[in-house]
Amino acid sequence: MALSDLARRDTAEAATPRVVPNYAPMLLGSIWAVTIVSALFLSLRIYCKVTRHRLLWWDDHFLILSWICVLVSTAMLTEGTKYGIGMHYEDMEYTKMPMVALISYSAGFANILAAAWSKTSFGITLLRISSGWDKWLIWFIILSVNIVLGVSAAIMWTRCWPVAKLWHPEIEGTCWTTVTLERYQTFTSVYSGIMDIVLAILPWKIIWNLTINKQEKVGALAAMSMGVFSGIVAFMKIISLSDITDSSSTTVDLKIFGTAEPAMSVVAASIPILRAFIRRGSVTKPQSIEFVQLSPIPEPSNGRSAPSVSDSKRHFDNKLVKHTSRPSQTSVSL
Repeated sequence: MALSDLARRDTAEAATPRVVPNYAPMLLGSIWAVTIVSALFLSLRIYCKVTRHRLLWWDDHFLILSWICVLVSTAMLTEGTKYGIGMHYEDMEYTKMPMVALISYSAGFANILAAAWSKTSFGITLLRISSGWDKWLIWFIILSVNIVLGVSAAIMWTRCWPVAKLWHPEIEGTCWTTVTLERYQTFTSVYSGIMDIVLAILPWKIIWNLTINKQEKVGALAAMSMGVFSGIVAFMKIISLSDITDSSSTTVDLKIFGTAEPAMSVVAASIPILRAFIRRGSVTKPQSIEFVQLSPIPEPSNGRSAPSVSDSKRHFDNKLVKHTSRPSQTSVSL
């Protein structure tokens, strides 16, 4: 190529502004979609309980707190797109990068709390229909998840000293390497995903012993096993954790999966309650629901016949629907 041709090419490239890729629309569309869907399921859960005069219990309160954290994270990331979230770091305005870092850390912190509290909510739900070693296992999951995720949230804010060095890297101070953060976040995601799957499998042991027909049993198991999808999202997030150490990354995928995981947990925790109310509404009048302890159907004794399959259906659905007004009772429903 002649020198004159090279000169003309360089002049043309200089005159043409470089297109800066911005994935903010994809980020906003994804996080607001999962936030709205989770809000819909949570609202239906609360509506079903309130309209049937059921008291909100600790699992409901933790789930509401979890969704509020998801909403706060989504709102912060939305505001952050005005400063450059969604673009590669090399394309951001230097003066806006501290605000981008602060918002990103704050949104991530809110998502970690949301993930911990959503799992806590479903764990409390399972505590109310479990017994024996199942209760001890569920308590272990609740406590360990809050510890592991709590440490993750603490590391996020304490890995630099002074803390302001997180979003003002020019400040004198010390920081842990981003590799250390990535490794612990990877462990956290793996542990979180495994606990989601364990919580989704535990209801099988309880429901499988109920004397109900196969269709009812499969429906109940499917409703209470939705948490496995939250576990899948947690594992998918691991793929994007490498963005933490990639200075040229947009970290959009990490933010999407970080928001989707707790949002999916909120949906998964709401489905069993919705199914129970729908099931009860389709077979009996809501005002006639009675409180029954969920346990395996007893063997016939003293010459009395065993409960029928229809009794077992009512027995299971009542357990999912009814709330007791006295927390000290051991026989409590979902």
